[in-house]
Amino acid sequence: MSYLLISNTTDKKINLNDLNLISQHIKKIVKADINFKELSNNKAYECYLPKNETYYELLDFITKLKTQKKLDVNIIKSESIRRKKLLLADMDSTIIKEESLDELAKLIGKEKEIIQITKEAMEGKIDFKKALFDRVSILKGVSFDILENLKSKVEINEGASELIKTMKYNKATTVLVSGGFTFLTNYLKIKLGFDFVHANSLQHSIDTYGKKVLTGMVAEPILDKEAKLKYLNQYLNKYSLEPEDSMCVGDGANDIDMIVNSGMGVSFNGKKALKDVADLHFDYTNLLGLLYAQGYSDKEIIS
Repeated sequence: MSYLLISNTTDKKINLNDLNLISQHIKKIVKADINFKELSNNKAYECYLPKNETYYELLDFITKLKTQKKLDVNIIKSESIRRKKLLLADMDSTIIKEESLDELAKLIGKEKEIIQITKEAMEGKIDFKKALFDRVSILKGVSFDILENLKSKVEINEGASELIKTMKYNKATTVLVSGGFTFLTNYLKIKLGFDFVHANSLQHSIDTYGKKVLTGMVAEPILDKEAKLKYLNQYLNKYSLEPEDSMCVGDGANDIDMIVNSGMGVSFNGKKALKDVADLHFDYTNLLGLLYAQGYSDKEIIS
């Protein structure tokens, strides 16, 4: 059994005439009637695909549809329960709009030194740990107060609050797991209500003036892609769950291991390295797409 999810939460509404034409085209491919169910008016629709098999003609059609209509079109295989009991989410460029280290660098006027490193690390072109150490070293001697300044500047991505509230209301466990930093994950735990958060810790010291400053170092052990997979397995074991009970979402190469080992692995505005392996892709849909993928409609979403 599979479902086809079509979504777009941007200002570009889903044209119902287009939706009808799409259903007619799919009907010819799968040789069965196709009826779209509305999950969100003009934003998200799903239909049941009668056979759990790969329709190569359908996949080709979907590829063209994404490009031409700027829609997110995902096939959701639902051999297991669609509504997941465990969510692991990346932070930077996923739950929040920004890359936190890039933003810290901007605050001290050193963004040029690290933005390219961040980009290459997220694309999987350079080792994450080395990229982390190289970027954090730039913060040596910077006042610890900069971390509080960043909290007031980060923007939470649309749909994040509803995602966490709705999954928790439906008895799921929500975990924020980030190669970023604890000062921000702890803040988002309170702000959004995550059950658990895990991240790296920036080291600090007291300078000669008695002021708390960053040392430009990160405390070991480093939370990288292997650690993200470790936390996925840890929570599956803790709650006696199967991988199929989990959903993981991220945007970069550092998220690959947890995403390919989850029941529903989601690329959210993802880099190519992640897109190549993720089950689902959302480029025109905000984080509500993760709820639509589980079959939630707007009337079931907790705001």
